Amino acid sequence: MALMDPYGLELFSVQVWGLVLGVTATGFIIGGGLVAKFGLGKNPIRTMLWIVMGMGVLGAVFVIRDWWWLYAVGIWVYMALIPPVEAAEQTVIQKVVPFATQGRVFGFAAAFESAAAPVTSFLIAPIAQFAIIPYMEGADGRATWGWLLGDGQSRGIALVFVFAGLVMVVAAALAFLTRSYRILSRQYRTAEVNADVAQTADDTADTDDAAGTPAPVPLAGSGGAGFGRAEESGTTLPQPASRGLHGEPPRDES
Repeated sequence: MALMDPYGLELFSVQVWGLVLGVTATGFIIGGGLVAKFGLGKNPIRTMLWIVMGMGVLGAVFVIRDWWWLYAVGIWVYMALIPPVEAAEQTVIQKVVPFATQGRVFGFAAAFESAAAPVTSFLIAPIAQFAIIPYMEGADGRATWGWLLGDGQSRGIALVFVFAGLVMVVAAALAFLTRSYRILSRQYRTAEVNADVAQTADDTADTDDAAGTPAPVPLAGSGGAGFGRAEESGTTLPQPASRGLHGEPPRDES
């Protein structure tokens, strides 16, 4: 993410780059619509990891040549993949984390994600600026990686994208083998963490249904079916006392 803007500004002017980001942002809408239509599957954790692997492959491919349309399409697809990942994360947290601690978990996750962008910027950007980009601009870099990245602008940034994408693929694949993945998948499948809370809610609903709710008493003078039901049931409803011209009870002139 730290190198997307620098790479985009190498391919487009500032004005055109803004338009590209505006158009590719529609991928968020498409991705959210797909989640609403098809859901996340039986195991959102598995779905999330597969999508993360797809993001890694995409990140390694959409800069493999110095083509503006390839980069623009890649960004649009990347935007469309973000909503399923976020939705899977939110769904899993809500189901496997106890309700009493969900606020802290959501807060920590938001803080960690917010800190990722500046941290990666401070780590990756200087390395790319002072080491990788000069290397790729030299004869050794072009001879070593020219077959993969071709010729063009910002081949050093492209090399960072390729390796970062491959690292993402490997990390997501290794996550399938971890104990945490198995535990979270089982907890999501059995919903055992918050089962007592769900059972209490079901019991409360059943008790309310068994007790029933009293039928509303129709108002006198409402007319129609409500008034007819009151007459048929023999219910005598109190009539309001008549009022005088100024809202006062009528006087007894006898």
